Amino acid sequence: MRTTPLVSVLLAAAWAGACAGRGAAGGAPNPLGAGVLRASQAPIVGLPDILTSDTLAGKRVRVLGWCAAAPGLLSGRRSGAWVLGTPDATIEVRGLVPSDCAPGSLGQTLVLVFAQIVPAAPGRPERLLLRLPE
Repeated sequence: MRTTPLVSVLLAAAWAGACAGRGAAGGAPNPLGAGVLRASQAPIVGLPDILTSDTLAGKRVRVLGWCAAAPGLLSGRRSGAWVLGTPDATIEVRGLVPSDCAPGSLGQTLVLVFAQIVPAAPGRPERLLLRLPE
């Protein structure tokens, strides 16, 4: 079967689209791509990167930090707004408070959180994390 140049271009474009999001080896999906569904697929990123990098907005990531504050949540409620911190930054997290964030261990126990980075308000550069189930 003989193909025309247009058909060849369309076939090449379809093949390139099928390979989009793959790593250099052609097997693993890009961890910053839209297809990250599980915590094990998400890259671990630094909290300062979340606050400053435009390429991370809307992505699902894992972030290491400690519970810097969880006002009113540690005395009964285990879901709501709380603060994840590192030595150089803090960010609001909405969702389930990790069990390691007990009142006596604030700022002492590191937690790894799987979350999606979202704008804190429409049209604003500030960001927050929506904690996702792991």
